[in-house]
Amino acid sequence: MTTARQQSTSNRKAPSIAFYTLGCKANQLESSTLADDFQKNGWQVVPFDESASVYVVNTCTVTERSDKESQRVIRRARLSNPAGQIVVTGCYAQVSPEEVARLDGVHFVIGNNFKEEIRQIVEEATPQNLSSQPLVRVSDIDKSRIMEGATRSDISRTRGSLKIQDGCDYKCTYCIIWEARGKSRSLPINDIKTHLSRMINEGFKEVVLTGINIGQYNDNGADLADLLTELIALPKAFRLRLTSLDPLEVPEKLIQVVADSQGKICPHFHLSAQSAQDDVLRRMARRHHVADMIRVCDTIAEKIPHASVGSDIIVGFPGETDEQFEETVRVLEAVPMNYFHVFSYSKRRGTPAAEQGNQISERVKKSRAHRLKALSDKKQTCYRTRFLNQTVELIIEEGCEKGMSENYLRVILDPTHQSANLQPNDKARVQITRLEGEHTYGTLEEVL
Repeated sequence: MTTARQQSTSNRKAPSIAFYTLGCKANQLESSTLADDFQKNGWQVVPFDESASVYVVNTCTVTERSDKESQRVIRRARLSNPAGQIVVTGCYAQVSPEEVARLDGVHFVIGNNFKEEIRQIVEEATPQNLSSQPLVRVSDIDKSRIMEGATRSDISRTRGSLKIQDGCDYKCTYCIIWEARGKSRSLPINDIKTHLSRMINEGFKEVVLTGINIGQYNDNGADLADLLTELIALPKAFRLRLTSLDPLEVPEKLIQVVADSQGKICPHFHLSAQSAQDDVLRRMARRHHVADMIRVCDTIAEKIPHASVGSDIIVGFPGETDEQFEETVRVLEAVPMNYFHVFSYSKRRGTPAAEQGNQISERVKKSRAHRLKALSDKKQTCYRTRFLNQTVELIIEEGCEKGMSENYLRVILDPTHQSANLQPNDKARVQITRLEGEHTYGTLEEVL
């Protein structure tokens, strides 16, 4: 077997690499950073279904379904180029390295602690290293409270992402990410300010602050609200967007910082509520109660009326009765929240929930998910209707046919107003004129 570097020499062209990412925004960001590193060192990044010298599969392991999907993607890489080398990294590789190493066609199993070293590991590998068994580089996940270095990259030409936190201190009964990612650890405020300033100077007008659980951000006692207060004091025009937050990690202090930021922090809150029924939350080992979620949503609605508020919701958790599900529906109908990401519970071996009795049938889970998705669509339409004939500020996306507002509305420009003078990353004022199904349309008023 030849290494990617040897193939490059023999073919006299740059070795090629392809990426496939499953799971969370942190994984997506880390894959983007890895691709940048390979590209800067002479590699050609190609689409995943093309023939490549090396394939990197950045895995998720939040459910057994995630593991199966990772296995499917690995088979897909092998079919794309049987001679290519396959690198499996991410949380599945971290939690189940022996299982991953036994999969047909896998050459490298790289845990989360070594993810940043993948290029060096691949380039230094020899045919002898890989001839009989995969090279496995996995260690116990970081148990320290120190986060070394930042992961930052562009999501698109108009939006960047900066990882400010990693790991999680909670042990929800359905989740194994605390084992795959380790303890919560945070990047120091001064380091974040340095990286963010650099990204702003590079031209990014929106930067997503991401991590495994950014609500646990802590830099020597400074919490997420303190961090945001420091960041919005930076000069130039930009906006920050937050990723998922536990309801208990959205105090009034944080909401007030967003309200007072003069648009530098997007009025968009995505909660990881998971359920709206207290008995189900207790079995999930969630720390909050339904009243906490309602309090957060009510406070946001009072202080930032135009804010978008959504949540992840799991249906069909073991033991969830029909009555408990109906209670979740009633709460979500009434709470000032305008969308949900709905997930049917899926077992993850190694977690307490997988061993609980009263597992819910797939038929019931599918029916419950359908109902909540329909409710989400209804609430999102009501929310979008509030902005008809109003003006919003968009950051124009690639293709210049649409853009994203600060409060998470994706608006399509009417064809007659898709100006040839618009460029990706332009900021523009757009009046919302009509809704058609799930789409929102607007007319261009001004390029800022």
